[in-house]
Amino acid sequence: MSEIIRSVQKKDVVTSLLHIAFNLVVAFGSMGLVLMFPDTPWPAIALVVVSKYRIFAVKPRFWIPNLLSNLTDFIFCAGIVVLVWGAGQSAVETWSLVYQIVLTTLYAVWLIVLKPLTKPAPVLLQAGISQFVGLMALFSVASQIPAPLAVLICFGIGFSVARHVLMLHKEPQYTIIALMWAIIVAELGFISFHWTITYGMGLVKIPEIAVIITILSFVIEKFYSSFRRNDGRIKQSEVTLPAMFGTIFLLALLIFFSGLTNF
Repeated sequence: MSEIIRSVQKKDVVTSLLHIAFNLVVAFGSMGLVLMFPDTPWPAIALVVVSKYRIFAVKPRFWIPNLLSNLTDFIFCAGIVVLVWGAGQSAVETWSLVYQIVLTTLYAVWLIVLKPLTKPAPVLLQAGISQFVGLMALFSVASQIPAPLAVLICFGIGFSVARHVLMLHKEPQYTIIALMWAIIVAELGFISFHWTITYGMGLVKIPEIAVIITILSFVIEKFYSSFRRNDGRIKQSEVTLPAMFGTIFLLALLIFFSGLTNF
């Protein structure tokens, strides 16, 4: 029996090491492709697609469910690749390379540490980060794509992250609710496409829309969680602080940082 246990443990260690090595190759291989092809991110995005081969390593009837389940992961990975590529377009080559390495390291941490987690808090974190990175990447290249495509991508981002969270709550009507959130994100994305505000911190450019949608998502999720926990009732004690935080933060953002006033 002890020999069997040691054999299983050894296999687990080997599997874990192979998993880490594979994901490191994918993450830093993507950066390598960006450096090799600085004019386009598509080769690196192609590597992201190829790395998701397990989606199709099953019978065809499982392909669509697998695709839907992995959308959040794909949005984050493709978003990071686009941000790494965008950083390479900077004239400050030294700092752009540092920023690319930081982003690629975050990519590896996502693949190795965060993505495999299935408990509620990490799953919510996965959804929030994926949505934020996806919108950040999209609006970093929004000037290079037509408005309908940008809105469609916003719709896809909203749908995938909402579905990711609703599946966690075992929501029976997850499709229709995810579509509702997707429409909201798409509408905000349409507005932002024509009125883009970006907060710059050196090479880091954060579009205001990504911050607004992240705050809205946080507040709405707290209301929904209270609704699910309390058999269709929302407890005021559970949502008051999140609602106040979201309202104050959004008002401050819109009043002082969006050019709506002369403050």
